[in-house]
Amino acid sequence: MSIRLRLSLYWAAITAAILFTSGALIFFLFTRELWHTLDASLLEEADTAAAALSHGDSSQVDPILSHLVAEKDLGPGKRVRLRVADQVLFDHGDRETQLPKAIPANQESAVVEGGTSRYRFAVVPLQLDGRDAVLEDGVDAASLGHTATHLFRVLILVLSLFLIFCIACGYWLSAGALQPLFRVRDALAQIGPRDLAQRLPEPRAHDERGQLVIAINQLLERLERASEAQRRFVSEAAHELRTPLAVLRAGIEVALQRPRNTNESEAALRDALRDVERLCATAEELLALARLESGGIPLSQAVNLNQLVADAAETVRPLADEKSQSIVASHCGASCVVHGDPDQLRRVLLNLLANAIKFAPARGHIEISASNSNSHVVLRVADDGPGLDQEELARMFDAFYRGRRVGNDGSGLGLTLCREIVRLHGGTIRASTRAVGGCEIEVNLPSAAN
Repeated sequence: MSIRLRLSLYWAAITAAILFTSGALIFFLFTRELWHTLDASLLEEADTAAAALSHGDSSQVDPILSHLVAEKDLGPGKRVRLRVADQVLFDHGDRETQLPKAIPANQESAVVEGGTSRYRFAVVPLQLDGRDAVLEDGVDAASLGHTATHLFRVLILVLSLFLIFCIACGYWLSAGALQPLFRVRDALAQIGPRDLAQRLPEPRAHDERGQLVIAINQLLERLERASEAQRRFVSEAAHELRTPLAVLRAGIEVALQRPRNTNESEAALRDALRDVERLCATAEELLALARLESGGIPLSQAVNLNQLVADAAETVRPLADEKSQSIVASHCGASCVVHGDPDQLRRVLLNLLANAIKFAPARGHIEISASNSNSHVVLRVADDGPGLDQEELARMFDAFYRGRRVGNDGSGLGLTLCREIVRLHGGTIRASTRAVGGCEIEVNLPSAAN
């Protein structure tokens, strides 16, 4: 079901409820006032006659009541009765007028229905020659019923026609209201996978449509950046894999060109194994990066970063010992706990420490620490190496980027993996050059204490 049809149905339901509720209220108020007017006039007429009878004698009963029967102002079918105890002293008028079903016993004036709701009787108690009497003044109220029925039919007809008119107007207005969305839809349909640089024309009015167009343009901009980053990543990945594959192929072809002794064959195999190991490492990091981008890692486990920092420092200490470097692991003493994947966070620490060991000089100094800062846990890894310039700081987390001092060592994906792992944990990572020399990388992660 289209939005236009749903809007029209909602409008029809609301309009029908309003119209017919209003019509029912009008009908109720009109009929109540109609019957109230008749009842008040009938009681007034009967009260006047009863007062005249109470102040007169028995000889005046027939003239007064005959005059009352002759009154036709309140409707046809007039019938008047006067009862004293169980004796009817006067009963004249239209004999088809049905008598009241029941007479009130509380000796008060009242209006009651006849045998059917078509007839109305004013029942008034009085004193006639010192005796209790009751005057019944009845009238045929069929004309009021016909008036109420006619009003009901007119209301049904008028309200139905008005409802149909409102539904038609609502259906037409909904088309106009949705027309801007149709134009946005048509404009989006013309943007293909290779046309993400296109943008929708923004309307002058900053209404809901304008906000929608702005949001779509922002989405297109993000998609364009993501698509460009993906194309660049694929190109760089192909380039990174092509070079070692070409070297491996060339080495194998050279080794097969002529017979070689055992030492030469072993050297060729070792070279090939080194290239294969590099390719495997790159493939593993590409696979890990793809898994991270799919978001398929659990982040619900509580991880103590103090313990993780100590374990990571001990793991890489043999690598630091080869260059006579010192590693100092410290924490603030308080519990530094985050929610996340301990294996992935350990990978971040190991990658950062491996980079620090690579850049720090022989007999250099490396520091790793964990501390609490407001609602975050802060990890810092610092070295006393040569540091990084502004260009390297801006690009060091890009895939396949290697600094000028690195050369072809490594795959260029380690820091990219760190960035994605930290991002999935809801944190941030940044690098800076220390004032005393060297590089410092800071990781901010949401604390589990929040």
